[in-house]
Amino acid sequence: MVSLPKKKKKKKQTNALFSPHKAKNEVECPFCGYNITKPFPKDSLCPKCGKFLAKLFESTTDKTEKPQPKQFETKTSTLSSKFKGKVNVKQKPLDISLEKERIQLTKGEYVKLFGITSTDRTQLFCSNDNLNYLLELTNNLDLIATGVLGGELDKMHLITEEDNTEEKCQFYVKDEIIYLVYGNFPDKKGKWLLEQMSNNYTELTRGKDVNQLDKFEMYEIQLEFKKRANFILKEYLKLQEVFSDQDLGYVEDTIRIDYLGLSSMSIGVISLLLGDELVTEMHMEFENPEDEREMKESMITARIEAIAANTQGNTGAIPRWIAVKLGFQQYRLITFKKYQNDFFLSLLSEGNLGKVEQVEKLLELKITEATNTPFSGNLKPFNKLREELEKQLKKRRKFPPFNFD
Repeated sequence: MVSLPKKKKKKKQTNALFSPHKAKNEVECPFCGYNITKPFPKDSLCPKCGKFLAKLFESTTDKTEKPQPKQFETKTSTLSSKFKGKVNVKQKPLDISLEKERIQLTKGEYVKLFGITSTDRTQLFCSNDNLNYLLELTNNLDLIATGVLGGELDKMHLITEEDNTEEKCQFYVKDEIIYLVYGNFPDKKGKWLLEQMSNNYTELTRGKDVNQLDKFEMYEIQLEFKKRANFILKEYLKLQEVFSDQDLGYVEDTIRIDYLGLSSMSIGVISLLLGDELVTEMHMEFENPEDEREMKESMITARIEAIAANTQGNTGAIPRWIAVKLGFQQYRLITFKKYQNDFFLSLLSEGNLGKVEQVEKLLELKITEATNTPFSGNLKPFNKLREELEKQLKKRRKFPPFNFD
């Protein structure tokens, strides 16, 4: 009996076109419909429309490199030759994540918060829940910036009371949305971060009313923007050689004082309005111009004290200055100077921020005479000081020169 040869089993072939791994090897652009196949672009941008795609970003960042076998080579260098000249130490790449309380960048720079709020006080994004109060503070600052100061909110400089650390909030207002970044970084780099935030958030909310988003829409936009914010920070590190740490100078070489206030424990003891540059909306009419001026002084004092108390109470830091932009390198400023016995001097001014300290020194001799004891409720010494300051500042409120002669 002749045995027939056994038939060879055909290997089961899988159609590559219908491979279950196809989804992992291809990403469709939600903006233009273009199908992107591996290898994916490292910049996570669609090759056709140039838009940033979070799916590509996840695909390229989630990959872990396979360990390469170590190559053993014959040792030819001696200890003396090995350490000859400079030793280059390979630095570990920085771990960038918005989940961290403090995102360490480079050169001692760091970011603690990315925030977005509308001018209608709708909080749209906050990367750090512990600093959520900064969004409300931003809206309060915007109110005084666009009102009394008549400009656009630009930046705030803070000094912590515990360790005297200097930090800043930098702002960018566009299409009734305020973007803020909080931490320690040069102005130019902060501006770049804010512009990238604005470009990406505008793209995600195009055609939508940000003040009327439902909870699901808000969640989806926040989730997508968080991915983009991580990408922005990684790009920030790549552009270090392009960025300049040198900030632009001020257009003005002088500073003009428009308001002076002195307070203790958020109680205003002196308020002095100078000139008529500051705009205040008064909802009442006055027969006596002096009564109108006093009311304006009281309104400005109340707003400044509220800002100072709110900032110090929430951040544990004293606002050193708040800048409002009027034009190219032209600013109005609110500055704060702490004196003994918890007294604070606040100035509203316009011009060169670098001149403020010299003005403060000029006023210091007179102010310290009245602040050498804690405030007890007696206004007599402060009324006398107010008269002296008003007399001197009527002679000159634009500096330099830094004298009253």
